[in-house]
Amino acid sequence: NLLRKPFLPASPGNVAPGTITVTEAAGTRTIQANNLPVDGRLGDWPMTRYPLLTAIDPNPGTPAARAVNYALPSQPSVASAPTCVGMGAIGVTLNGVVLYNAVDARGDDAVANEIVDVYGGHPAMTDYHYHSVPERLDAAPGADGHSGIIGYIRDGFALYGYRGVGGVELTNTDLDVCHGHAHGSLGYHYHATMEYPYTIGCSRGTPR
Repeated sequence: NLLRKPFLPASPGNVAPGTITVTEAAGTRTIQANNLPVDGRLGDWPMTRYPLLTAIDPNPGTPAARAVNYALPSQPSVASAPTCVGMGAIGVTLNGVVLYNAVDARGDDAVANEIVDVYGGHPAMTDYHYHSVPERLDAAPGADGHSGIIGYIRDGFALYGYRGVGGVELTNTDLDVCHGHAHGSLGYHYHATMEYPYTIGCSRGTPR
C-alpha cells in the first residue's frame, strides 16, 4: 500500500547533477549517463540517519556518480523466444538513472519490501536505481494520450509510461508476459504499470 509505506525524505541540499546523452548512428542508439537523476531529485541518503526506516530496510548505501554506457540497436527485433531478466541494470531511464528488475537480492518484490526515497529510487551501495518508474517521468503524453518514451531496455526496445492510446492507464492484462505489446507505428514496446513486475517481465529482444 503506497499510501502507508514510509519513504526516505528528500535531500535538504543540492545534489550532484545528473547527465544523459542519447545519439543514433549506423543502426545503434548510444546512451551515456552518470546514473544520477537529471532532474536533481534525490533522497537524503544515507538512510542510516533515519533509525525507523533503517529498522525496516538496513540499507547503508549512498548514491554516487558512475559511468553508464549502452550501445543498443535503434531498430530492435523480436527474438524467437523471450529471455529472462537478470539482476542489476535492465535498462536506463531518460532521467539518467538505471532500472533494475522488480525483485530484490532475496527474490522478493523490491517495491513492496525495500525503502526508497520520495523520488522512487535507492542505492545498492553507491549504485542508485529504480525498481519501478516514478510517475513524474510519465509527464509528456503524445497527442493521442499515449505515454511518451521514458527509457530503453537493454534489448533496445523502448519503455513507455503508464498510459496507452486514449490516455487509459494500462494493467498487466493489457500486455504480454514480457510487459509489452505492439501497435501502430510504435511497433513492439514495453510499458510501465503500477502492478508487479512494474517494468518488464522478460526481454522480447536480445539484451546487450
